[in-house]
Amino acid sequence: MDYVKEAKALGFTDAAFMPVAELVIVPEYRVFCEENLCGNYNVLPACPPASGTVEEMTARVRQYETALVLMVEHTPKDYTDRQEQKAAKRHQNELTEQLINRMHENGTTDTLMMGAGPWKTASCMSAYCVNAQKMADFVGMKCWDNDGKIRYFSLVLF
Repeated sequence: MDYVKEAKALGFTDAAFMPVAELVIVPEYRVFCEENLCGNYNVLPACPPASGTVEEMTARVRQYETALVLMVEHTPKDYTDRQEQKAAKRHQNELTEQLINRMHENGTTDTLMMGAGPWKTASCMSAYCVNAQKMADFVGMKCWDNDGKIRYFSLVLF
């Protein structure tokens, strides 16, 4: 199964592979979780501190070889609408979960999901302290641009 084609068929705007070794982990990003802007810090098991230290989570990441970078471009009606943002992240995570289920059906069963925000038992990319800009640059995707779109990312490691 071609996972990039499958991802695009599910509705992702773009998808690409990269070596997990090329993911840039920035431990200092953990402060963003601790600031609790999303309201999930010390609330959800998928979020810090329950999800593990930066070192523990990085060790989990480094057990995998390949990362499938998944992106959806969203044109918001209102950039400041938290409910709209939450719905877009939920959509991203639902698509990611659907793709993982197809990967499992295809025999790729050892996977790790990093969501666009926490999802069920999956921690978000922020909790893993992944530098999304460097990740997007590596695979040739836009992360930030002044084009009226928000790009949401998730990862499947295998």
